[in-house]
This record gives sequence, C-alpha cells and structure tokens, in this order.
Amino acid sequence: MRIALPVLGVTALVAVVFGVTDGLEGVLGAALGGAVVIVFLGSTPVVLTPLVRASAALSLPVALTFLATKSVAVLVVLVLLFDVGGAARHVDSTAFGIAAIAASLAWTLLQVVAYRNDRIPTYDLT
Repeated sequence: MRIALPVLGVTALVAVVFGVTDGLEGVLGAALGGAVVIVFLGSTPVVLTPLVRASAALSLPVALTFLATKSVAVLVVLVLLFDVGGAARHVDSTAFGIAAIAASLAWTLLQVVAYRNDRIPTYDLT
C-alpha cells in the first residue's frame, strides 16, 4: 500500500497532463496504463510473500513461473485492449505507454527504497 499510493499519484499526474492535451481519451489511456502496472506489479508481493514464508525451496521456481504467467497475461491484456472491439479508438496509446512507463519506474524506485530501508539480514553470522 505504501508503494501503490504514490504510483497512483504518478498515474493521476500523467492523466491530468494528457487530459489537458488530449481530452478524455488521454485520461482513459493514462488511467489504464497505470492500472495495468499496479495490478501486475502489485500481484507479485501478494502471491509470493506467503509462498516464501511457507517454503523457501519452492520460491524461485514459483516466482519464475509467476513471472512467465504475468508476461503472457500482459500480452493478452494489450492485445485485447488495442485490437478487439475497437477499444483503441477510445484510448490514447501514447498516454497509455507514458503512464505505464512512469508508473513502472516509480514502482521500481519505491520498491528499491523500501527494500533498502527494511534492513532484512541476508545471512546469519552464527
């Protein structure tokens, strides 16, 4: 939650900028771009945190499988969003892309800062 809210703010800022320049299509594109990033990047800790606590040995194979699944899901979402049913007429693809990039960069930066500040020991000296 401490990462999702600032990313929502970044998405809102991009949506306002594109709303002024491109109207409702820009707002819709930016909102969808930010939402896709938040859903797909936010699902990782939700799925993997309980798994790592349950079994450290299975965490890497499941994480790689989950990454592959999310990659295919993003591809499917993009194909459905921009090729099926004429949704591309109502969504500004430039706003979608810029919002997705901005939200991804903000998410990554905030994750790095959060992990650095958590100070979780990575080895045991005893």
